[in-house]
Amino acid sequence: MTTTVTKADVVAKFKELHKNYYSSDGYMISIVDDDVAEKVFATAKWNEVYNRYASDRNDIRSTNATVPFMGYEFQMEFHRPLVMEHRYEFELYFSFGGHCDGFNVNRTVACFPNKIDEAIDIDEILLKDQCETDPVDAEYAKRAIILLALGGYVKFWKAVHVFEQWFVDVAGIPECKEFNETRQMLECMFEVMQFKTDESITP
Repeated sequence: MTTTVTKADVVAKFKELHKNYYSSDGYMISIVDDDVAEKVFATAKWNEVYNRYASDRNDIRSTNATVPFMGYEFQMEFHRPLVMEHRYEFELYFSFGGHCDGFNVNRTVACFPNKIDEAIDIDEILLKDQCETDPVDAEYAKRAIILLALGGYVKFWKAVHVFEQWFVDVAGIPECKEFNETRQMLECMFEVMQFKTDESITP
């Protein structure tokens, strides 16, 4: 059963999820579809870096990007393998199968921020030019979902799924169902994303 969900209700739910699903350690990742990555990162410059989550033995490749969103600029990293490594942690991080089945040097992992920007006021960003009692539409709901992940406000994908389903069940907005799983979230980010080219090198 759906009810009228207001912008104030969204802010309250957002803060609840941030409180319950945030940690000061780690970050969320998402695999970019290989065919999409081929196009989006065709001109990206990559650095070789150490990342303990992917491997404690070999460096990986990394590139940075800025995602302008709702009047702020959010920073994201993207990772790619440098060499094949037959270890569980490496295979899990890059979503390869056992024994590195499906290995691809262009497999791309999107890394969401590991820290929130303390200067951002959630009430201000979600209620800017809005009335707290205004009802919520699909466009606004999707922006709130993106902000939850892009801003680093949660560290577990379960929180994003809960938010999506809340909009579906409580607000009656079916367009939010599996918004992230269908890659719509990443697509929205890629549309406005800007690569950082300073101090980057092509491996």
